[in-house]
Amino acid sequence: MKNEILRKTNFLPLLFLLLATAVSLLLIDAHRCATELTVARYEVEADISQSLRLVQLSDLHSHTFGKDNDQLVELVIAQKPDLILMTGDMMDKSDENADVVCALIARLKDVAPVYYCHGNHEASWENRTGIDLNPILTEAGATVLDHTFLDITADGQALRIGGCHTYYRYPGMLTKSGEQWAAENAFADAFEDTDRFKLLLCHIPTSWIDWGNIDKFPVDLVLSGHYHGGQIRLPLVGGVYAPYIGLFPPYTEGLYQGQTATTILSTGLGSSPGVPRINNMPQVVVVDLMPSDI
Repeated sequence: MKNEILRKTNFLPLLFLLLATAVSLLLIDAHRCATELTVARYEVEADISQSLRLVQLSDLHSHTFGKDNDQLVELVIAQKPDLILMTGDMMDKSDENADVVCALIARLKDVAPVYYCHGNHEASWENRTGIDLNPILTEAGATVLDHTFLDITADGQALRIGGCHTYYRYPGMLTKSGEQWAAENAFADAFEDTDRFKLLLCHIPTSWIDWGNIDKFPVDLVLSGHYHGGQIRLPLVGGVYAPYIGLFPPYTEGLYQGQTATTILSTGLGSSPGVPRINNMPQVVVVDLMPSDI
């Protein structure tokens, strides 16, 4: 009798209900991850006399949070930053122009100085269009660091700040020939040659956290993005995919302390077109540099 009842029971409506519920929850979560913002906070010791607050924005991909990015601007203002640091892929390689990121820079430049390093999408956009982005971003109000660095003073504190969108001294670099590798190595040599606190905006984190550069090169703090937190994050597992690393990468967000450098990896703000963020809220990173003698 029991087996006969089971045979007559139609489980299709129940399965359909479960599937519909799962899809609805995923859609709700994807909507939240496209419209809401979170703040990730870190403290890093530095050889300075008083604290400095950095706000990092990464991987926006020309996404907007509210009209004219009002939500994002208001959240950044609320952090009261001393410096605003954009670490690449703020626009998308398929964009017609840089209007979204330039409008954001124009609003934030009056909050704090804005420093910008390219990501791979900015590089691809320039290759596709033949247009140099640097003057456009500079006119909007950013200081662009494209394999360059500056010695600056922020609230009385001496820093060296540099930017690059490539790996930064990736394995085999010293054995390669050609002007590109020589120039990148010369940039790294010059950037590291200072007693100032060294802050590097380096879009791609691979050489730092996956290849161990945080145990090799004397850069005090590296701010990176690019991995999008793994794009889709699974409970108890973490991120599903990272470029250059593949499925289930071991490192997708957070602070990584090495023997010679510290890296903070942002999950970013947006995503490439057509690829939703799931269980992965957009992130504004706030870093408080704290005097090491406190």
